Amino acid sequence: MGWCTTFELDQFAAAAGGYLRSRSAENTLLLSAAQAAQAAQAGRAQVAGQQQAAPGTGMLFGWWEPPDGSEPRGAFVHDPPVPLLISGRAPEMGAALAATLAKLGRQVCGVDAPTEVADAFAAAWSRRGGTTVRAHRNCRVYRLAGVPQGTPPQGTPAQGPPSRATPPQSMPAVPGTGGWPSAEVPGPAGRLRVATTEDQGLLADWLTAFATEAAERISSPADLAADLISYGGAVFWEVPGKPSRLRDAALYLPIPHHRDLAQSAGPAHQPTALATLTRPVAGTVRIAAVYTLPERRRSGYATALTLAVSRAVLTGGGPGIAPGRALGVLGAMARHVNEVVMITDKNRPDRWGGRFGYQLVSERAVLRFGPVTGPMPRTQPSGAMPRLATGPLPRLPRLRG
Repeated sequence: MGWCTTFELDQFAAAAGGYLRSRSAENTLLLSAAQAAQAAQAGRAQVAGQQQAAPGTGMLFGWWEPPDGSEPRGAFVHDPPVPLLISGRAPEMGAALAATLAKLGRQVCGVDAPTEVADAFAAAWSRRGGTTVRAHRNCRVYRLAGVPQGTPPQGTPAQGPPSRATPPQSMPAVPGTGGWPSAEVPGPAGRLRVATTEDQGLLADWLTAFATEAAERISSPADLAADLISYGGAVFWEVPGKPSRLRDAALYLPIPHHRDLAQSAGPAHQPTALATLTRPVAGTVRIAAVYTLPERRRSGYATALTLAVSRAVLTGGGPGIAPGRALGVLGAMARHVNEVVMITDKNRPDRWGGRFGYQLVSERAVLRFGPVTGPMPRTQPSGAMPRLATGPLPRLPRLRG
């Protein structure tokens, strides 16, 4: 059959939803995009009289139907301002999709797909439009699924780290996954804390810094920060701050009451790293971004944050979680999540995934398309330059003394 396209999200969900959910880790980007489109559609429906997009210019959805009429084996989501998202591993699907989108007159700024499919689409699209192709990023998709034996039920906060007498167990609930990482992997001291409304300004600044380093585009960091905070999708890694000299001096005060207060009041915790999470969809949560302050890097904070967030999302608790909103938010996520997905740069060594129990699922490529190219226009010949009139130089009058 080939590619089937639609502007109706409900039709896309009915046709390709089963395929996307059956491979939720591989299709996490498309699932999140469809979820965001559904939320935007619901928001527009609540605003009376809001101007709708012109027909044929909004988000386009599609799925690949094999010639034998079996279940879909690929899908795509196209939002013109961002790269085209494709799932599926057959290169011929990418080449066929380029022809389909060209017939529809769609403008494509880039493609984000499994490596072979991305290359096939880019080659076909470049031949049709004469565009240039630039490699933006090569990525690996990892997943962590299941819970270790003896973990409290999902939604129940774990009471401290597991006993040293019990070795870490593997994850038999999900075939093909790596072993669950040990809770006693050495790392820096610190704790998780879910961002609140008081952190919106700080979170927006960190999101802007991350987007600048990753060469990504964020339309409104403040709005993105507010959205992340609304469902608990921003998590900080905090470390104890250095004690002040005033507190140290208070330890030597002669009044016992003041000494006790100085001893009980520990130094305030300071955020050093940030992880953002997507909303749960199809039992999957994706760690979308991990950012560490430049002056705090190479200290293991991002590693500790990744491991702690993965455990907390799957179990609803774990050691090193700040009391308060964190337990409720992570516990609520854990009731709907059975795997965590991360997409990292390909230059990260493979042992990274195995160290934390993550399993390599697939590889993706993000390609950007440049302006139309072609031969330089030939300039018209200017002809011979006119010759200046020549002749004898005028004689100057003799000066008499």
